[in-house]
Parts: sequence; C-alpha cells; structure tokens
Amino acid sequence: MSDTGNISSPKRMAGGKAPPRRQNTGTLNKSARTVGGQFKTSLNLLMDALSTTVPHFIRCIKPNDDKEPFGFVRNRVVQQLRACGVIETVRISAAGYPSRWSYTEFEARYSILVHSSRIRRGETLLNCQTVLTSLVQDTDKYQFGKTKIFFRAGQVAFFEKMRSERMFRACVMMQAHVRGWVAARYYRRLTFSALKVQCMVRGLIARRRARKLRQYNASVRIQKHAKGWAQRIKYHRLRLSALLIQSRYRARVAYEEFLRVKYDVNARIIQVYCCCLVEL
Repeated sequence: MSDTGNISSPKRMAGGKAPPRRQNTGTLNKSARTVGGQFKTSLNLLMDALSTTVPHFIRCIKPNDDKEPFGFVRNRVVQQLRACGVIETVRISAAGYPSRWSYTEFEARYSILVHSSRIRRGETLLNCQTVLTSLVQDTDKYQFGKTKIFFRAGQVAFFEKMRSERMFRACVMMQAHVRGWVAARYYRRLTFSALKVQCMVRGLIARRRARKLRQYNASVRIQKHAKGWAQRIKYHRLRLSALLIQSRYRARVAYEEFLRVKYDVNARIIQVYCCCLVEL
C-alpha cells in the first residue's frame, strides 16, 4: 500500500522483513526553509523599521461614560487626567521651566528689544545671551540648553509685554514720520501751485498748436495714402486683366495643340489597323 507519490511501496525481503520506507524530503525541506527564510527576513525588516521610528502614545479622554455627543462630565474628565498623570505633569512643569523656546525662534521674535548695534549676524546663541542679560537680572528665571532656552512661569508674558511696548513706540515713531512727510508734501504743493498753473496753461497752448500741426500732417498723409491706394487698385485691375487674357490665349493654343496631337495619334492608329488587315 502506497501512502503518497513520494513514498515508494514496500517489498518483501528475505526473512520476511520489509525494507525501510524512504521519503523524498528534498522538496519539503526546501519549501520549509524558504518559508522560514521569508518569515525571518520579514521579521528583520519589521524590527529595522521599528528601530528607526519614534513611537508616540496617545491617551484618549472620554467626556462621558454613555458616549453621548456634546456631553461633558467635568469630574469624570478630571479623574481620567489624574489617573493618567497629566495634572501632576502640568504641576511639575509649572514648578520648573514650562516655557521653552529654540534659539532661532527667540532671536527672531525678541531681538528687537535691544539696540541693533548689539546684535551680530549669524551668532544666534550670543544674541540670545545679550537679550536675556539686558532684560532679566535674575539668572534663575532662565536656563540655556543645547538647542532651547527654558523659562520660568511668567517670563514669556514679560517678554511679550516689553515687545508690545517696543512695537507701540515704533508705531508712534512711524506715524510721526509719516505725518511729517504728508505735511511737508502738502506744503510743497501749496508753494509750487502757481508754477504748476503756469505750466498747465503753457502746456495747453502748446498742445493746441501741436494738435493743429498733427491734423494738417494727418490730412496730407491721408491724401497721400488715398491716392496711392487708388493707383494700386487700378494697377492690380490692369494686371489681372492682362493675366486673364494671357491665360485664355495660352489655354486656347494649348487646346488646339492637344487636338492636333490627338488627330495625329488617331490617324496613326487607323493606319496600323489598315496595315494589319491588308497583311491578313
């Protein structure tokens, strides 16, 4: 009895014992190794991808236990935040340095609080130190990190207030300069109004004179173009008439030549047929 196509049927040997069955395991082992290799390769790729990523965990807060829309239970939310450690994290952050700014962002926003002569181009860290030492006397209110500056609670609001005041003073200065410029321009307009009126009157007279000259030149130019157009029309008509006569005459001559050639060809054909009949 044979089990599969890959297992040979046993045969009786001397002594009544059957030879041991041999199974062709080459294909199965190869298949097993291939599946295992594929699984190992996929696992290695997955581990490499996980090692290159930065995992972030998101904790969802339920607004209510009934999952109803627009239902917010304050005590339930507070319990979840306290269980997750969010409230404690916020308290610890407020006790330390909750506000963090990168050097580039701090320089771009608060470098206007010091004089521009103290700001050096391309030296972000030095500029940040200059701004902080000029505005904050207590060094415990901030700390420098590798890429960011850490501030105590309320320091950012202090910087924002100073920035708003500086921007307000700058706006007032700009308004003063703009209003002065507008007043000076108005004064110059009043001063030179008489000269402008004279220029306008003289320009009006000159424009009238120029308009008359242009009208005269335009009438001469119109007459010239009209006469030229009439002569060109006459010339084109004569030329078309001559070309038409020539074409008709040439067509007649060509037609007569065609008829003559046709008659000659027909005469030759008749002569050939007559010669053939005489020979027959």
